[in-house]
Amino acid sequence: MESESDTKSTSETPVSTAKQGVYIRTFGCQMNEYDTQKLYKILEKDYQPVDTPEQADLVLINTCSVRDKPEQKLYSMLGQLKGLRETRPNMMVGVCGCVAQQEGEKILKNGRGVDLVFGTHNLSLVPSLIQLRKKGAPPQVAVDYREEWEELPLGFAEVDLSKNGQKQHVTAFVSISRGCNKNCTYCIVPTTRGPEVSRALDEILREVRIAVHRGSREIVLLGQTVNSYGRDLSPRISFVHLLDRVAEIDGVERIRFTSPHPQEVKQDFIDCVVNNPKVARHIHMPLQSGSNAILKAMNRNYRREKYLSIIEALKTRVPDMAITTDIIVGFPGETEADFRETLDVMDVVQFDNSYSFAFSSRPGTEAAKMTEHMTQDEKLERLQILQAMQERITSHRLDAWVGREVEVLVDNHNQHREGCMQGRISQNFMLNFDTPYNDLTLGKTVKAKVVGRKRFTLVGELPA
Repeated sequence: MESESDTKSTSETPVSTAKQGVYIRTFGCQMNEYDTQKLYKILEKDYQPVDTPEQADLVLINTCSVRDKPEQKLYSMLGQLKGLRETRPNMMVGVCGCVAQQEGEKILKNGRGVDLVFGTHNLSLVPSLIQLRKKGAPPQVAVDYREEWEELPLGFAEVDLSKNGQKQHVTAFVSISRGCNKNCTYCIVPTTRGPEVSRALDEILREVRIAVHRGSREIVLLGQTVNSYGRDLSPRISFVHLLDRVAEIDGVERIRFTSPHPQEVKQDFIDCVVNNPKVARHIHMPLQSGSNAILKAMNRNYRREKYLSIIEALKTRVPDMAITTDIIVGFPGETEADFRETLDVMDVVQFDNSYSFAFSSRPGTEAAKMTEHMTQDEKLERLQILQAMQERITSHRLDAWVGREVEVLVDNHNQHREGCMQGRISQNFMLNFDTPYNDLTLGKTVKAKVVGRKRFTLVGELPA
């Protein structure tokens, strides 16, 4: 899923004198958040998470290159760290993630004092890169591709990546594949993460069991195209088989995944999503455009008719299935008629939410070679129209939940009400409890009545 997050680590435990401090700033998608979790695990022998760069002996910036903004944030943060290093001369700075994979040694040439640059295939090399640099070696760069799945430690570091600083493990991200074979013309992922490589089934299941043992009740399976999982394995394993195996693990209450590609949706996938009680009643399936002409230009390999048939099949069998999506406006060649076709699909589907962006040309993609006829202001105007429509639809969808009884997996503390909790319903809407309940604990699943809603969230209370 091409959504963007901007998170930092939070630790409630004082830094041990036996370990140095590490601070990792993460930009980008859930796959980047997963890589950050793995980096903490890899480094936990020698480093302990700290809350700010000022406390750190090692600062890592995990980057995203899907759009311009995360790249800008990288260089802005490097500029800030340059001043900090004047007071902490022994502090090391590393850049990782998709920008590191794409730019490599170019990052060192800007003179901002970077010690390490390592790509998406080289997380396991980080301890040795650090040691080489500490021994006086020049800045280290590791951006080589691996054709096989990189061997990383199983399990999760004891660090929280949530925005409000609460220590919780109710939801666990588990990567099932890396890279992508789709080659959408606007997307840099095949360049930064390489061709699709599936992770071994047994390794995935072991990591899920570890997550459950430490308290996770919801598993989110990650991949650029999750429903093409296993095609490169021998023997082949289907994504549906993987879902069934994860669902068999005691302690797993919900399974989510992101993102399925419409081209790969077959009948067995629909049957599994509908019939497996542990699979959440929420699908995030990127649309990108409602125009067949633009879908073809994007090399999306499906058309609006295929997309709409999938939605109809899901909603016919599960009427309250939540559907969310990604949409790009202002793609090269998009006419007013093309844009209106996207709005028409939004009206038909009634997406519960969408992540929408104005097209941003990424160097190295096929779309970067296309001629644009639309100004940035025109793109933003279309984006505002689309987002206003989505907000109206989301408002209507939220209204429909008021008065209903729902099942809530309690996964965090209410950020605005001391002593209160929050959770998510199967359709992925967040529900806040505005009243403290002594028996509400993280990881507990409860029945609640929806008594109201905010702009993007629901408000619930326990039945009397």
